[in-house]
Amino acid sequence: MESGPASVLRLLGRMALIALVIGTSVTVSATERVTLSLVFAGAIGWSFVPLVQLLTGWLLVSGSGRDRVRLLNRYFGMHWPWSLWILVTSATFLVSPVARRFSWWITLTAGAPILWTLWLLVRFCRDELGLDIVRSRWRVVAHQAATYGIALAYILVAVALWPRILGLFE
Repeated sequence: MESGPASVLRLLGRMALIALVIGTSVTVSATERVTLSLVFAGAIGWSFVPLVQLLTGWLLVSGSGRDRVRLLNRYFGMHWPWSLWILVTSATFLVSPVARRFSWWITLTAGAPILWTLWLLVRFCRDELGLDIVRSRWRVVAHQAATYGIALAYILVAVALWPRILGLFE
């Protein structure tokens, strides 16, 4: 796979697909129905997620001296455990609304895509970046720290945690 316009378009398509998966799941979770306009709005609203992934992916492949667009295409191809989990979870809520009462199980099942993604990332670092096992693991630890750090920062801003904490001292 060579770098060029086709490779860039493939990368953008993968990013759009991830936004579409998330947009569909958010739509189903929020409305218990799926319409084209709701899915489109959800995909646009959650399009920042693939952009964050692009940033963390760029950090993962930086310094490799290899074709970054090709590497990023492979990196985005590893999103399938999360996409599958997101869609199965949303479909479960759509098919069985009573499952919402037991939504705590989502936390438990998220372990599967987390572990699978870690394994895929270490393998990616070994096969695509040519790193040994120790360097691969450290690169993945740094990548995951950046990914989850950004997610935590987003959550803290979204729920206005800092103003709430300051409000406790007024």
